[in-house]
Amino acid sequence: MTNRRCFSGLVVITATIVASAIFSLPAYGQFINGHQWPVPRLNTLTPPGGKVGTTVEVTFAGTEVEQPDALLFSHPGIKGVPVIPPPPVVDPKAKPDPKAKPVVAPPITKFNVTIAADVPPGDYDARLVNKNGISNPRRFAVGTFIEVAEKEPNNDVEQVQKIELGTTVSGTIAAAIDVDYFSFDGKKGQRVLVVCRASGIDSKLDPEIRVIGVGGRELTYYRPSPGQDGMADVTIPEDGEYLIRLNKFTYTVGGVDYFYRLTVGTMPYIDAVFPPVIEPGKTATVTLFGRNLPGGKLDPASVINGQVLEKATVSITAPADLALRSQLKYSGSIAPLAGTLDGFEYRINGPTGASNPIFIGYSSAPVVIENDDNDTVEKAQAVAVPCEIAGRIDKKRDRDWYAFEARKGDVLMIEVSSHRFGSPTDMYFVLKNLATKADIVLQDDTIETVSNRFFTANRDPQPYRFVVPADGKFHLMVASHTGDNHADPTHQYRMRITAERPDFRLFVMPADENRPDSCRVGQGGTHHYTVYAVRNDSFRGDIALSVEGLPAGVSCAVQTLSGNMKFTQLVLAAADNAAEFTGFVKVVGTATVNGQKVVQQARPASVVWAVPMQQNIPTITRLNADLALAIRDKAPAKFIATMDKAAVSIGDNIDIPLKLVRSFAEFKANFLVAPVPGELPVGLTFANLTFAPGKDELKATVTVAATTLPGTYNVTFRGFATISPDPKAKPVNTLLISTPVQLKVLPKQVATLTVDNANPTVKAGAETAIAVRVARLFDYADAFKVELILPPNVKGVSADNVTIAAGANEAKMTLRIPAGTPPAALQNLTLRATAVVNGNVTLTHEIKIGVNIAK
Repeated sequence: MTNRRCFSGLVVITATIVASAIFSLPAYGQFINGHQWPVPRLNTLTPPGGKVGTTVEVTFAGTEVEQPDALLFSHPGIKGVPVIPPPPVVDPKAKPDPKAKPVVAPPITKFNVTIAADVPPGDYDARLVNKNGISNPRRFAVGTFIEVAEKEPNNDVEQVQKIELGTTVSGTIAAAIDVDYFSFDGKKGQRVLVVCRASGIDSKLDPEIRVIGVGGRELTYYRPSPGQDGMADVTIPEDGEYLIRLNKFTYTVGGVDYFYRLTVGTMPYIDAVFPPVIEPGKTATVTLFGRNLPGGKLDPASVINGQVLEKATVSITAPADLALRSQLKYSGSIAPLAGTLDGFEYRINGPTGASNPIFIGYSSAPVVIENDDNDTVEKAQAVAVPCEIAGRIDKKRDRDWYAFEARKGDVLMIEVSSHRFGSPTDMYFVLKNLATKADIVLQDDTIETVSNRFFTANRDPQPYRFVVPADGKFHLMVASHTGDNHADPTHQYRMRITAERPDFRLFVMPADENRPDSCRVGQGGTHHYTVYAVRNDSFRGDIALSVEGLPAGVSCAVQTLSGNMKFTQLVLAAADNAAEFTGFVKVVGTATVNGQKVVQQARPASVVWAVPMQQNIPTITRLNADLALAIRDKAPAKFIATMDKAAVSIGDNIDIPLKLVRSFAEFKANFLVAPVPGELPVGLTFANLTFAPGKDELKATVTVAATTLPGTYNVTFRGFATISPDPKAKPVNTLLISTPVQLKVLPKQVATLTVDNANPTVKAGAETAIAVRVARLFDYADAFKVELILPPNVKGVSADNVTIAAGANEAKMTLRIPAGTPPAALQNLTLRATAVVNGNVTLTHEIKIGVNIAK
């Protein structure tokens, strides 16, 4: 995975969302995208980067970004200071005019951004701060080359802009048909790279690059896939001046959002690293494939886009810190599909500068390198499990075979990662049992996603849980659907064959579903983040969510992301006297996995560009460096669920009291509360509520269907109204979210009850034991008390109560028949097992048995 691919390949998979009919679609859009007040939304920074050790003047554009106070960066060595324009000149001799409009200070339109000399090259997040809060992030790239701005007009050869090798140009495709020309002097034999950063720095541009040689002959052409950066590579054939032609592919759109950073030079560039994984704390010898690599040699077998790559061998040591093993440290752009990976970045330094970053993953087992002589089942490469295999599709029609031994009852996870690493592959695998001549499974694309806003569907095969049916040898064939036509060093994969390792990764985003956003909480009000969970290897446990780093006066009760849910809303509340705050916080999730406490920090993310509402379109989303929070002026109202915990059984209803406290006298509109599709567990519903002025206390009657899965759920209510933040201003769409309710949905039963002999025969004066068994449900692990209940007027049999101990599944109950009891066939005797859930709710489980009394 490289800057060229930006960790951000675009996946298009259709899905269907059934919207609830309980409110109109326009209202639904308001419910998911309303805010307490406007928040700044930052669209562009110009230029979108600068050189280490310099100060650059940066302008900005967006909405609600007027009169900024600061520009905050994710690296402390980058500082943004507003440039205060001089006040208007007033003629001291002019006579005062009472009708004249008051003199207004000119707006702030730019920042001086200083980049310290020790800031590493890479991409950093920048956020604008003003009275409206803190904005969404925009990428700001830090480089080491000469920095220049594009100079218009440069739309044709006669207007070409001359630059030196080792230069980065910050420019814009200002219109659909805009073409930008640049020229440089090259010497024969130089390998010149033309790297266009666009999507990787949050631009909308899909670049098309041409390099034109002496005499007007096109030497190279490159058009990346949508959503990726571009790079053209040319080896200079003779001394002379060379042209670069840059435009938007298809010439359909342009504007200020179509910006770029074009770097031209002989710097090193890494296309791929193999193996792409290293065990934490270990040093591995890896092969780099790329261009202008220090010590690199051309490898005729490694060709991309017609260009022969170089190959170099280096030693890389993976960090050993245990805390880093569940982290993703990479300065490039990271899309949701890659967000679940753990690893670090590597760069190589050359005489002309540092390379792009390349991602290297952490291996969770010993790494096995494909031996390249395993293209048939007869040549299957034997591997010992557990392991992580590093392999490549290095020739067309490549099929890689592996064989491993396993014992009956073993549970192994087989997982292939490739597309998520940025490889242009479409992997699949087949697991075979040659002894039975059977295909056990064929695994293909992962079509399940967390949500359209955090779109994790990808072209890697769905992980497979393999329960070994018998002792023996098993074969795996791994291939790529694109491999019949495409193969190069970037077509690589890692395949994990290990025991199950249940775990999870969390991701946290600001509230807005369709637009770039950040969290602003009003004094005395509430707001929320959305927290998503990606669960690995059959982990289905609850995750307790909390927030670290909150300022004084702001609280967040521990809230539960149920094991049955992919996401929940994490609600923050600010006190009436909470001070203004701008800063960063962390969301942490805690769960019990295999009896051990596991803590994971949520990885922040945000939408990059707005998409239309209600169109079922996956957003363009990337991971962020930090999670921002702003506390600003008084919230328009408090929306409170007056109970914070409740319990209800499936099939029942529960009333949850809600209270609206209006803070503004101008807030006289009706306040509509309605369910948001997908946010409540399946089977939980409530009817629309309308809080009219003077009727600000209502009850939401939540209905729990019999199909609802038992569990602990974080339930919130969202309300919508048009409220004016200023009596003189127009009302704005305003959303308020309630304080959360921890709702436990209880099952009607937590086991199925059976006996080993439902109709025993016992002689009078004798006794017999029967085994009472439970098949536990819903992870209930506590004890059952078992008793025998006789029908009315039935005598002749008795039994002491028994207990099925916590964690056990069976107990023996002894049935006794008194001496002299006449023979009889007793029917409809009841065995009743009781269990206590939620501390005070008793559940009964019954089964009927009979007893034959013999002489």
